[in-house]
Amino acid sequence: MEAESPAVPPQATILVVDDDDPVRAFVSDALAGEGYTVVDTADPLEARRIVTSRTVHLLLTDVVMPRMNGIELAERVEVASSATKVLLMSGYMTALMKASGRPILTKPFTIDGLLRAVREALGAPAAFRRPPPG
Repeated sequence: MEAESPAVPPQATILVVDDDDPVRAFVSDALAGEGYTVVDTADPLEARRIVTSRTVHLLLTDVVMPRMNGIELAERVEVASSATKVLLMSGYMTALMKASGRPILTKPFTIDGLLRAVREALGAPAAFRRPPPG
C-alpha cells in the first residue's frame, strides 16, 4: 500500500498553461477527474490575469511557449500571488530550468506521474521564492 500523500487543499485550484492544445486538454481532464478545480489557458498573459482575479493554489505551466516562457510566467505569478505554488513541465531540460530551482515534470508523462507531481507540489511546505533583485 502506498504512503499517504501530503495534505492537499480539498478544493485546490490548478491553473494549467500550455500552448499545445492536446497536452493542455489531457492535463486538465486528468486533474479534473481527480477532483481538482482546473482553469486552463494557452496564453501566459491570460494566466497572469487569472492569478490576480482568483485564488490559484498551483500554477502548472509548460516552459517553452510563445510570448512568454514558463519560467518568466512563474516569476510573475509568484510576485502577484505569494501563495501560488509552481510546477514546471517540459519535454526539454535546460540549464535555465534546473537553475530556476522549481520542480519540473518531464514530458512525456503518465497520468500517475502527473498526479504524483501535483500532489507533491501542492503538499510542499512553501512555494519557491527567489529573493527580489537587489
